[in-house]
Amino acid sequence: MNREIAQNAKMHPFSKLRQIGFSQRLMQRLERYRTQQEKKGRVVSVLSWDDGTWCALSLHCEEFAMVIVDEGQQIDAYEDARSCIDGDFLPLLSLRWEIHA
Repeated sequence: MNREIAQNAKMHPFSKLRQIGFSQRLMQRLERYRTQQEKKGRVVSVLSWDDGTWCALSLHCEEFAMVIVDEGQQIDAYEDARSCIDGDFLPLLSLRWEIHA
């Protein structure tokens, strides 16, 4: 793992996934995931890294609708996303709210 890449994630809105050009079937799965998470009061965004690794990240947002993903969390998300992608799984990750951690 390249630590330099792993700790420099970029966060994008969920709509970024539509621009990538995934198949309709995959986009339906991602949309269902987003809908399920929204029913639980979470927001789904996309984290991406310079080497092409990406993940859909479920975030618990309170009334301020603000989330900070620190470098340690970025590295953990990168490792998890890489493992999912290498294992041919969709990289659907969840960031637990600090109060619930």
